[in-house]
Amino acid sequence: TDFDGTGSSMTDSGYARVVKSWKRGTPIEEARPVFEAEQADIAGSQYSYHDRGTVHEFQLRSITFYTSKYWYRSLTPERVKAVSAADEDTPFLPVPIPEDASISTFGSEAMVSLRTDWSPPGQDTTFKAGSLLTAPMSEVMADNWSNAKSLFEPTDSKSLQSTTTTKDYVVLSVLEDVRTNLVVYKYADGKFSEVPAPPGVDSVPVGQDVAVSNVNRDSSFNNQLFLWRDGYLVPDTLELVSDVSDLISSEAEATPLKSKPAMFDAEGLTVEQHFATSADGTRVPYFVMRKKDEHGFEFNGQNPTLLDAYGGFEISMLPGYSAAVGAAWLEKGGVKVIANIRGGGEYGPKWHQAALKANRYKAYEDVEAVAADLVERKITSPPKLACIGGSNGGLMVGNLITRPISSKLFGAAVCQVPLLDMKAYSHLLAGASWMAEYGDPDKPEEWKFLRRHSAYHLLRHDNLGLPEEGAPEGADVCKGDPEWRCPKVLFTTSTRDDRVHPAHARKMVRSLLEEAQPKGLAPVVHYWENIEGGHGGAADNKQRAHMWALTYSFLKQTLGLE
Repeated sequence: TDFDGTGSSMTDSGYARVVKSWKRGTPIEEARPVFEAEQADIAGSQYSYHDRGTVHEFQLRSITFYTSKYWYRSLTPERVKAVSAADEDTPFLPVPIPEDASISTFGSEAMVSLRTDWSPPGQDTTFKAGSLLTAPMSEVMADNWSNAKSLFEPTDSKSLQSTTTTKDYVVLSVLEDVRTNLVVYKYADGKFSEVPAPPGVDSVPVGQDVAVSNVNRDSSFNNQLFLWRDGYLVPDTLELVSDVSDLISSEAEATPLKSKPAMFDAEGLTVEQHFATSADGTRVPYFVMRKKDEHGFEFNGQNPTLLDAYGGFEISMLPGYSAAVGAAWLEKGGVKVIANIRGGGEYGPKWHQAALKANRYKAYEDVEAVAADLVERKITSPPKLACIGGSNGGLMVGNLITRPISSKLFGAAVCQVPLLDMKAYSHLLAGASWMAEYGDPDKPEEWKFLRRHSAYHLLRHDNLGLPEEGAPEGADVCKGDPEWRCPKVLFTTSTRDDRVHPAHARKMVRSLLEEAQPKGLAPVVHYWENIEGGHGGAADNKQRAHMWALTYSFLKQTLGLE
């Protein structure tokens, strides 16, 4: 909340940093400050809750997207009810965990998620990045880790995606090569014990996903769960699990509650998973949705193919049902590809960290590897291959159409609500909050690597050879690339995007139209800016349908899908 209208209670990223205690029915001006984060932080917060008979209260400084500082105090239910946060004199104490770790609770137990390898004080054990630890909260606050246990430890192929709790259970959603498996722990007699799944209860099929969520707002009320299933070719279904133990039973079945209707004919379609080898030898998984061989698919390199990826902020691209993809693309004979490139969360924090800051280019090399693998398998060919991505994925597309290798691998591209000018991004809207992901362009040592994947600069200076003010010392730029040609491209953005400023797309399109196109280097450039819609690019279903109709019409025309 911007309490005084001056912005002083907000962070540089535009989020709240001042927490006040307010009594309902009184003027907001009488609210009393109880906690403040720093101006340069992402945000600040304070929260209290009941958890299986224990009251926990935290103060939190979100320093960056991936680092935080926690303070903690434990109060009785009676105390919380009787005394306001402003009048409570029990002090908060620092929580002794790494800054890039996060903490939650299960009753009196702390649950700590790690983003880097960590050896707790006084312990010989090193817990891996991506692990989930438990220990009594009272011992955590005493910095005593002798009873810490690992509920999950990642491997090269396994990562923890999410954690869901019920009255007596903790359910872990675990990915193994981008296929979901549910792991169940039961809490009894002061400890967690894994409930093993019987033979035959395994991960979901390729191209499908399963997720769990609480039935009740209070997760400790009972052991019921909602089970959500869907996939690239499977519509969403909602099921009720009467007891968590049924999840790992070979006999018990969940009760179907709701199911969305099929919005396209998936009978003649199939989903496959392949792995491409990136430039540094890393195996990169990707999914292919296409017609079955017996329904007319041919490996002749002539199939219009749309390659989608994201590669940032530890966000995983998991299977999910899309009526638009199925009806507008797959049914018509198109191929859709989802690439699980580095920068995402498919293999945990290390998969994400492998493409952070100076290593961002590895995410783009991963896309190039997938594209080359599709061509090698004769699924498609460069004139029949397009890439698509939005937001951080828009930055990816911007790089793919300006990099020397990838600009030759793609015949078309769709760049949605993109970041493109990495020199200016941190000064526009919420951009300051993403510096832990990309880097700080105002620091010369970080702008040096940011410059290498600033699509706007790659276009104007590396490819077009236009002079660059303040070019990094010793940089081999402004010579131009006589072999570069821009794939046919569609840019979409929103005037009211409150996260990524539309100036990114506007500047890029202006340069393509006024500086590249007259030289014959950007033959087809389309631009659509919706005046509503925020970061999603559309304000309602009508606008969303229009946006996707434009997108698929462009792709069909440029790739030759009849």
